[in-house]
Amino acid sequence: MLVGRLTVIGLGAGALDALPLGAYRRLLSSSAVYLRTDRHPVVDDLRKEGVLFQSFDAIYDQADDFDEVYTRIVEELLAATAKYGDVLYAVPGHPAVAEKTVRLLRERIPSAGHELVFGPGQSFLDDLFLRIDVDPVEGVLLLDATDLAAHQLNPRQHTVLLQMYNPMIANEVKIALAEIYGDEYEVLLAQSVGVAGQERVQRVPVYQLDRLETIDHLTTLYVPPSADAHLLRRQFHELRAIVSRLRGPDGCPWDQEQTHLSLRRYAIEEAYEVVHAIEQEDTDALVDELGDLLLQVALHAEIGAEDGEFTMDDIIGHLSEKLIRRHPHVFTEQAVLTSDEVISNWQTIKAEERRRKGTEHATFMDRVSRALPPFAQSVKLQRRAAEVGFDFTDVVQIYAKVDEELREFADAIGIDEREDEFGDVLFSLLNLARFYEIDPESALKRANLKFRARFDHMERVASEKNLEIHGMSLDLLEKLWQNAKENMRKAGNTLTDNE
Repeated sequence: MLVGRLTVIGLGAGALDALPLGAYRRLLSSSAVYLRTDRHPVVDDLRKEGVLFQSFDAIYDQADDFDEVYTRIVEELLAATAKYGDVLYAVPGHPAVAEKTVRLLRERIPSAGHELVFGPGQSFLDDLFLRIDVDPVEGVLLLDATDLAAHQLNPRQHTVLLQMYNPMIANEVKIALAEIYGDEYEVLLAQSVGVAGQERVQRVPVYQLDRLETIDHLTTLYVPPSADAHLLRRQFHELRAIVSRLRGPDGCPWDQEQTHLSLRRYAIEEAYEVVHAIEQEDTDALVDELGDLLLQVALHAEIGAEDGEFTMDDIIGHLSEKLIRRHPHVFTEQAVLTSDEVISNWQTIKAEERRRKGTEHATFMDRVSRALPPFAQSVKLQRRAAEVGFDFTDVVQIYAKVDEELREFADAIGIDEREDEFGDVLFSLLNLARFYEIDPESALKRANLKFRARFDHMERVASEKNLEIHGMSLDLLEKLWQNAKENMRKAGNTLTDNE
């Protein structure tokens, strides 16, 4: 059995003449009338018509944020409905447009046992579209300025930001818009739309939004679509369209020929380029290299979509779900963990995922991924073996093993046997690196840098003597090499990738 009835109507854009007749009659006949706010142009006219009401403006002045405002308004409306049985609630504009209290009422009314009824109303959007000369059939984004995030914006669309009540909200809007459109992009600030004699529409750059003293509760912002190619190409969906075009019938022959297999080496190469940019602390290079790495993801996604296997949305969705699943301490009520506890929990969750997929580790060594680069995989295999005591007891044994493997390599016959024995040499050397806690990748990188720097020195010295290193005798090359070693030793150079 219903306890009471709560009727919600709209006060329109601001003129009494534009107030729907049905809404006007209910305002005159209702004994319990509540307004979300009396800061609305039509309210003074309603007073003159003898309408008695109670507003919730005091809550706006007392609450810390809008969520608290709306929650308290809803609680008071439910209490009033229970008390009076029949309550009229009037909101600015239309009940279904930009009304958070209405959304909350829809959620709360069933459990309260009341009936929720909607009456007429006119949205100011009707007048706004006339003023800015936009037909909404072209596609319009309607967004809440009080809760705006940059990722919601689409520069190809007409965008209307509602509820930009004050300069503080305008500041947050400015930051979000500047991230997508830039500081100088021009937008339209519309104020008191639908209120005769008070309407004002002005064009301003984004950076000025929070400097305008005229912003109030009747302010709306219109962001026109952009035709700036540079701006549009910053959007992720534009990248997907470009890659699709490259792979399409009129695209690039090279891109059209690529497959998942043919692109394998580029993923590794681009990942190394990213790491190099990070080590160089070169921000511009990092942006460029991350783009190249992202291109590999986009290409694989496009190939997957063409083959009917998967899409970019599948990749993003799978990643998002995995991140949420593996971070329960962030996305659920689980207590915040220490860093060590996070790692342990991560491993437990991964093990459960493998169990569900039926891909549990069949052997002790299966915990070491076969997809790892060879050096990293070797070290992890050795450490895994050491966990059960299968390891050298001292470094002397490792040196002996290195000597043994070198002799076996020297005695090897044929390319296959030599490759096999050379692998054993490397594996034993990596055991030595593990014992001394040396990162083999870093060590080899230093050796590469040293060789590069010395050879560059040889070339400079030869050039200073009007000599070409091409065709130079080995004896002379060796003298230049030793000279480079000695000069660099005296200089005490610290090698970097820039040398």
